[in-house]
Amino acid sequence: MATIDKGLARVRGAKLRPRDPGITELLSRTGGAPITTDALPRVKLNPRALRNNRVIQDEDLPVASAYKMLRTRVLQRMRRNNWTTLAVTGTCPEEGKTLTAINLAISMARDLSTSVILVDLDLRKPAVSRYLGVSPRYGISDYLQGTVELERTLISPGLDRLGLLLNERSFSNSSELLTSPQMHSLVAQLRQGEGRIVIFDLPPLLVTDDMLAFSPFVDAILLVLSQGKTKQNDLLAAKELLQDVNIVGTVLNRSSETVAPYYYYYGSPSSQ
Repeated sequence: MATIDKGLARVRGAKLRPRDPGITELLSRTGGAPITTDALPRVKLNPRALRNNRVIQDEDLPVASAYKMLRTRVLQRMRRNNWTTLAVTGTCPEEGKTLTAINLAISMARDLSTSVILVDLDLRKPAVSRYLGVSPRYGISDYLQGTVELERTLISPGLDRLGLLLNERSFSNSSELLTSPQMHSLVAQLRQGEGRIVIFDLPPLLVTDDMLAFSPFVDAILLVLSQGKTKQNDLLAAKELLQDVNIVGTVLNRSSETVAPYYYYYGSPSSQ
């Protein structure tokens, strides 16, 4: 823990460079009426998949309380900085970033003043639909190919104030897609709405350049680490890559701490 904590202390001070004016203008466009999460078509999730993949269903479980704490701290910081888009990533595979993104989205949606859209942007190895046990008729690939409108790709898992944009197709040209005009339009439209937070599940930093390619289009990043999995050298490499990015916080999965199933390191606010 000591070496990891030292690394976290060095990561937390990272700041985002000012956005290119063209990107700021693009993200300010609404592209139509805001999407209402409660009006989305509802799908039934697979209870066995949720249970096997440790997706939180019972608010009374200790792990749910831990995610409530994470939710509160993330929302406080995002609202203080007027941030609406959050990328969830890690340094390497199997650190738990997808499960963290899902459970955080569920917990945020239970906040009565927040509406959430969770987007699977791990375009090389999508996993959110598998974790939830659902196979949507349309997904992000259909929107990117121009075959369906964005509204037809969104679904509700039956939880108020939560929408899902899933993906089951792997893309070899993922970083190019993440900087395409279609993707920029998608972000601009999803982020519109009262109390809206958009959470993007993205690939690990050290596996592909997708996270860095997409970073100008999100307000902040939540970095997920895993005790016994994340290496100190990987953490320091991530620190170098994220030196110009807003870090809203870090999550340490599989922590040996007995007080909570994860460890959340909350950094001081970044200046814009």
